Amino acid sequence: MPPTQNKYRYIYPAEKRLVITMSTKGMPNKAIAAATNIGESTIKRIKRLWYTTGYVVARPATNGRPPILSSLDLEYLEALIERQPDIFLSELKIALEEGRGVDVDETTISRSLLRRGWTRKQVRCPETV
Repeated sequence: MPPTQNKYRYIYPAEKRLVITMSTKGMPNKAIAAATNIGESTIKRIKRLWYTTGYVVARPATNGRPPILSSLDLEYLEALIERQPDIFLSELKIALEEGRGVDVDETTISRSLLRRGWTRKQVRCPETV
């Protein structure tokens, strides 16, 4: 059985920008198709995407869930930590709820701070002599 060939080919963004440039210079779609070896329907699709979004490549939608804490919330937490370095997550949770009106779990606060480069502290009891 002969291997099946894919009838589609990848069109590089540079080629798509060339199609837009040729189109803005006044070339008809048939002439662009003949010069670039790209189908007319593909040229129409590239032009439609360009006119609606300003891009020649479709931008993917944001993946995943949006963050619960905004950048202002995180800056608020960082300011609290800088003011009082030995503050507990439970205290950060209460302060965030009272100060910014955001109710999140302590784990969310911890993970968000880790993403921003803050490490965990370890509280130790002073050694008795």
